[in-house]
Amino acid sequence: MSLDLLTLDLLRTALALCMLGYGGYRDLRTREVHDLVWVVSGAAGLLLDAYELLVGTLGLTQLVYAVGAMAVFALVLGLLRLMGEADLLAFMALVLIHPRAPAYVGLNTGWSPPFFPFTLVSNVALAGVLTPIANSLLNLSLSLRGVSLFEGREGLPLHRRLVLLFTARYMELERVRGPPFEYPLEMGGELRLRPDIWDDEAATRAFEEMRLRGQKLVWVSATLPYLVVMTGGYLLSVALGDALFLLLFMLL
Repeated sequence: MSLDLLTLDLLRTALALCMLGYGGYRDLRTREVHDLVWVVSGAAGLLLDAYELLVGTLGLTQLVYAVGAMAVFALVLGLLRLMGEADLLAFMALVLIHPRAPAYVGLNTGWSPPFFPFTLVSNVALAGVLTPIANSLLNLSLSLRGVSLFEGREGLPLHRRLVLLFTARYMELERVRGPPFEYPLEMGGELRLRPDIWDDEAATRAFEEMRLRGQKLVWVSATLPYLVVMTGGYLLSVALGDALFLLLFMLL
């Protein structure tokens, strides 16, 4: 007995939620997720793809385009070091699980995304916008409590202050956990806009030196639990479809 399209899509969604739920939990706790999570999930998605190819509910060209587009996207971000290995593998596993839009996407809005991998990437990016907003609110709340965010750095240009306000955290040094959760932006007396996340030993030494000097507050770059953001973007995708498109449609 063949499975209907809705049942297949519910199986795909359950698989994706299990993968992202576990991955997000591990990302929050340790910032590390074993590659086996993505391999097993992607393999299960590939089995569903093979079944749909067999029964004719998924086209081979559609599958190749979806996987190929996500592979190029992952390769570019990996080369630019804009995303970690686990995040890229998660995207690849996700497109194997969902090479096309689920049948139930668009039932409420009347529009189903024609190319679901693009919808996944777009919605994850949209969910990621919340992070700089959260950073700015946390920094401003500290400022409202009377803490000077740029004490001793009054000559810092306005544009650099704005970048730090949205992309970094000014926090108590005793609360800093260090790599792989936070990396210092204050190195050698210089306040940087981008951290060196590839040298954990240097970051740990920098924090220890600050503690020995009696420093109380420090600018840090908090690594993003991207798999949590990806989970939010995925939920947007299966609930609404292309959220950015719908938002622009309502505004225009």
